[in-house]
Amino acid sequence: MLSLDVKGKIAAAQIAIYVPVVAFTIILVFRYAFRRDGGWLFLFIFSSIRVAGGALLIAGEMIQPSNIDLFISSYVLQGAGLGPLLISTIGFLGLAGQNTYSENTRVSVIFRIYGIIGLAGVGLTTAGGVLGTHVSPDQGHIGLILRRVGAGVFSGLYVLLLLAHIGAWTYRFQMRYYRRKLLWGLTIALPFLGVRVAYGILAAWSSSDLFGVELSPNPTLVKFNPVTGDWIAFLVMSLIMEFVVTTIYLLSSTILSRRHK
Repeated sequence: MLSLDVKGKIAAAQIAIYVPVVAFTIILVFRYAFRRDGGWLFLFIFSSIRVAGGALLIAGEMIQPSNIDLFISSYVLQGAGLGPLLISTIGFLGLAGQNTYSENTRVSVIFRIYGIIGLAGVGLTTAGGVLGTHVSPDQGHIGLILRRVGAGVFSGLYVLLLLAHIGAWTYRFQMRYYRRKLLWGLTIALPFLGVRVAYGILAAWSSSDLFGVELSPNPTLVKFNPVTGDWIAFLVMSLIMEFVVTTIYLLSSTILSRRHK
């Protein structure tokens, strides 16, 4: 029987962590019947992507003969999954601002534009991951550009979300206390989310291909390749940061922001 390598064991832990998140978020989505902003919906999509990505990587390592498509799918989901997490931030910001800034038509339009930017980043990252593989072997350079542009889009969206948080705090005296608690949680999660976005940028420049074979001449960047780089950097700056953000979002949007008489 084949055994999993370090990345495979991390993928197994990833599945174990995110399966409960998937169950919890889908309950919240159906309980509120989409009456609130889409933070929980996109958090459900994000956690589902992490479960699927981990399962694909484990299957790729365990199945013989090896199926390269399983690895490609897992690696693509790893990069593109950041998009729904960023978009969920937009949804929770909208939830925190109900009855205050979220009622402003201009703010609603801006948040929708942010969501479109996040979806564009997902599309660019996904297309960039596929191009250059056996699906389209002659378009590796285009794939590289798209992956790096996608990482840039995610980083740009993070900056916009940072500015949105600052703007949201200007309404703090008009917000109910339980919505301020949610906003506090979102703000606390920002640095962890920033580390994850930074890792995405470093990963995009660490190699010219999806598999981490054509590595950057910069030895520092090489360490941040999610496939062949330092697994500790991958674990801490990517998976742990994502899980911390997810946990903060769930706690601040449910338990901490409950109304108390």
